[in-house]
Amino acid sequence: MTDADALLVTGESALRERGQARVTWTPTFIAYLGYLFIIVTYKFGVATVMMVVALASLFLDSDRVRIPKFLWWLAAWVVWAAIGFVTTRYPDVVWEGVIQHCKILVVGVVAVNALRTKTQIRYFMLVVLVSFLLFPVRATVVSYLQGHRIMGRAAGPFIYENPNDLAAITILMLAPALALWAGEPRRSPVRWIGLACVVPLVVTILLTQSRGAFLALVAIVVPSGIALARRRLRLVVAFAAVIGVALSQAPAGLWQRLAGLRKATSIETIGEMDPEGSARERFAVLQTAVRIVVDHPLLGIGLGAYDRANAQYSPSLGDRDTHNTYMNIAAETGLPGLVFFLALVTTALRTARDALRRAKGAWPEEVEALRWLQYGLVGYLIAGVFGSFSSLAFPYVFLALLWSASEVLRARCPPTSSRRPAPGQLPVATIPVRPHRGWSV
Repeated sequence: MTDADALLVTGESALRERGQARVTWTPTFIAYLGYLFIIVTYKFGVATVMMVVALASLFLDSDRVRIPKFLWWLAAWVVWAAIGFVTTRYPDVVWEGVIQHCKILVVGVVAVNALRTKTQIRYFMLVVLVSFLLFPVRATVVSYLQGHRIMGRAAGPFIYENPNDLAAITILMLAPALALWAGEPRRSPVRWIGLACVVPLVVTILLTQSRGAFLALVAIVVPSGIALARRRLRLVVAFAAVIGVALSQAPAGLWQRLAGLRKATSIETIGEMDPEGSARERFAVLQTAVRIVVDHPLLGIGLGAYDRANAQYSPSLGDRDTHNTYMNIAAETGLPGLVFFLALVTTALRTARDALRRAKGAWPEEVEALRWLQYGLVGYLIAGVFGSFSSLAFPYVFLALLWSASEVLRARCPPTSSRRPAPGQLPVATIPVRPHRGWSV
């Protein structure tokens, strides 16, 4: 991008940002924040009411409702799962699974329309991070210190009681914390709030002793740290210090579990990966999942029905989860369902990549923030190899966040006009700004 192009982009986006810089407290945004606070903290128990309010206010807003491509892929997946309901042997649980994913689709539509400006995205990340730290993370650490553990591993309350689920969700939460740290001005207190959140989040991941989450953490930290060292060397020191403090708190059980990964290279030794035998059981479940996919490659056995199918195929194992997001989707909704899921994730990642390409060299702080969000999604997808996370609402909320942040950044970098400013003349903004309905402060 030339200097003239940069000036033109700056001029064209100045008027646009004038309307977006203020915090626009639309009813949809407020209701969506309330919904997220409830599902993160499990307080008040009125999440459905808040989502109904958010959805109703969305259609009363003056802005056009937007439905990005990744949500169309999600809708296609839900429709395919509904078709599978006709042929499943487990209609009761499959119907519940279809309804649950319909709700997730509604949440995604509300999310991408509630998060329209950079300021709204910043406040959203702050609210979610603080809520997550004050409730599930705090409860998890306190319970761990008091000795309430599952085979020595930290576990949280409510939906966070499974250590692997807790670790995977925390991986997602780590991304906005790092995005706030990298994307805010140097003297902004928000920047340091984001950095301060990193330590307890990483400690929580380590206390769960989740091997999948640890590998995801490494996949996030190492490549991004190398890339960061090339662009902003001073930040690497602070980043390394934070990670070092977190690693110093890692329990000895984590390193023992990680050492067991050496046994995963052979079928004969895979049962020796851990003393409790979970690796051997997981391998047997995956073999069962492969059999199910082979028998039901088109429609699967029904969304949410894997536990029952596993007990039917392998009575000695009983009701068991696949512990693998991708095998779980393929078994429940067939290979087309897996294609739909991968397409919705890939579409969101491509949108982020396009925004990063357009903004390269023009908006370094925004680019850094979006890059961290992208790393967080990649880490979560890696953790999905070791756990079944497709039925949780959090990954789809995060996909909406990633897409919204990408759109905000792309809006700041519109296609360069063919008109060039004369030497010494400032570019003139040519994009009209539509007033955003809401209460601005």
